[in-house]
Amino acid sequence: MYGTGDDFKELVRSSTNLVDLVSEIVALKPQHGGRQYLGLCPFHDDHNPSFFVYPDRQSYRCWVCDEGGDCFRWVMNIEKVSFPEALESLARRARLEIPKRHRQDQPGGGPSKSDALEVVEWAADLMHQALRSGRFAEHAREYVAKRKLSAETVQNFRLGYHPEDRYWFQEKARGRYTPAQLVAAGLIRERDDGQGYSPMDLADRLIFPIFNENGRIVAFGGRVLPGRNDQNRGKYWNSQESTIFQKRRMMYSFDRARESIRRQGCAIIVEGYMDCIACHQAGVTNAVATLGTALTEDHVRVLRRFAPRVVLVFDSDDAGQRAAERSISQFVAQDLDLRILNVPSGKDPADYLEEHTREDFLRLTESASEAWEFKLQAVLKRTGNTTVAGRQQVLGQMLEFLASAPGLAGSIREDLILRNVCWRVQVDERVARQQLNEMRNAAQKRIDLRQPQDSPVTKPAVRPVNAIEKAERELLEIILTCPETIDLIRHHVGPDDIENTRHQRLLALCIDLWKEEGELPEPGRLMIAADSDSELLSLINAVLDSAEEKGIFRLMSEGKSTDGAATSFPPHLERVLAPLLEKREKQAGQLSRQLLASTDKSANELNDETRNALRRLQQFRQSQMGNPSSFK
Repeated sequence: MYGTGDDFKELVRSSTNLVDLVSEIVALKPQHGGRQYLGLCPFHDDHNPSFFVYPDRQSYRCWVCDEGGDCFRWVMNIEKVSFPEALESLARRARLEIPKRHRQDQPGGGPSKSDALEVVEWAADLMHQALRSGRFAEHAREYVAKRKLSAETVQNFRLGYHPEDRYWFQEKARGRYTPAQLVAAGLIRERDDGQGYSPMDLADRLIFPIFNENGRIVAFGGRVLPGRNDQNRGKYWNSQESTIFQKRRMMYSFDRARESIRRQGCAIIVEGYMDCIACHQAGVTNAVATLGTALTEDHVRVLRRFAPRVVLVFDSDDAGQRAAERSISQFVAQDLDLRILNVPSGKDPADYLEEHTREDFLRLTESASEAWEFKLQAVLKRTGNTTVAGRQQVLGQMLEFLASAPGLAGSIREDLILRNVCWRVQVDERVARQQLNEMRNAAQKRIDLRQPQDSPVTKPAVRPVNAIEKAERELLEIILTCPETIDLIRHHVGPDDIENTRHQRLLALCIDLWKEEGELPEPGRLMIAADSDSELLSLINAVLDSAEEKGIFRLMSEGKSTDGAATSFPPHLERVLAPLLEKREKQAGQLSRQLLASTDKSANELNDETRNALRRLQQFRQSQMGNPSSFK
């Protein structure tokens, strides 16, 4: 835990541009002159932009999933770290000197993510220096030169080399890092029998550091150098997933390609590290690569926030063709212009760029086929459509392709694709649609048969908003729009009068700020006082947005006395408070009747509980009379 107080936290907050921070993950578009920014939410599968960032409030909120927070909560949610680690990450980002911290054991006794990131950075430096000047890395340098990678490229991508000594890291880390820290960083692993540690398979490989969206090294990829591969080792190696590395949503070089992808409206996905590096060296700076995995929906969701078009680049050999076909069925329904490119002449992108220019390569990507068209061409190449039987096979395979695509049924995209396919194979569209529906119905029956019949899935009921809850919300809108009303309001209602627990927490925070610290509950001050509480921050943003939409400031100005006297009670506030006070008076009256009915004793014989309840009732009624700033 950090030995820092609120002052350092607020220094970090004020030094962080939230729009720039969020833009590392989400493509944002300014609205209303930059008062707010809009993008696709990273916390749910968002198709229509619903995620807002508010620079003045230093907070964000999604209107669909209601996820919200400030810069600290953002880092905690995106990087899955604790608050102290988020504080350190943002401080480093803002180039602030971090006050001395007092380390405590992490939950479970393990190293923190900050420790793991520090160790990974240390390891990357070691391997980079080994590649550049190590006497044992001559053959690695020869391979780099053969692949025509410049010294600048080697430096920019921090390429490295791990010597043949499998225990090199453990020796270098002796006295500096513990084995547990090396395990957390993914450099070694515990043996299955619990007796000691085993090194990862990094020895004698060219090393590719993997950077996260923030440009921090979190893992490594490795390639065995040509001529030195033995039968017991794979050609490529990738770090295992860890607390700092989740490969399903990460892409190699995304941190440096992000701006080009956003600017060009297109992302190019290649298969390997070397292909990606070759693209960047040639000036194709919107290229990324998956990390030894197939393209996933997580990858697509990330890219869709930055560009409407994605080009998958595969080798043109049979293996590349099969890989391309496997990749597209689950994405054809996505709200994305997905294209497939096979590099001609059996070359991979790196080989192609050695002999051709950047412009040549970009022309290839511009002419890449749409995903469904690529699939159709692949089927036609295998089957042909010169005979009735051939056309029938082509249609059958294309219908299977469409039926297997999740979320495509009934969409405009499906309608357009099916029309094109039917025209190409000269089949009646109505017959094709009937066959497609039969395929889907058969698939659904198979799913139904596999599901237990005694556990139906029911949708949760949507809880209606009642009049009292609406009044609570409008009261908060008034407070956040006109913070000076807090002293007037707190004499009429308090947190105990509020039913909704979220509303109750926010009202309590507003009153505490005024009573304990003498500060008006202005939005900026509330954001700080919320202390990175995601639920509170999301509610504050929601209240401010709805208050602006309703024109609360205008409503509060209507009907004011012309002399602007401070004692005048705004009519709109009176209307909002009325149902809350009426509810409390009914509850108090009911309590009074229950207490009196439960005892036949005289007033002198009532017990303390009954006396206190009646006293509270009397005080409440008195508070509603004779107060010039109140209404009767």
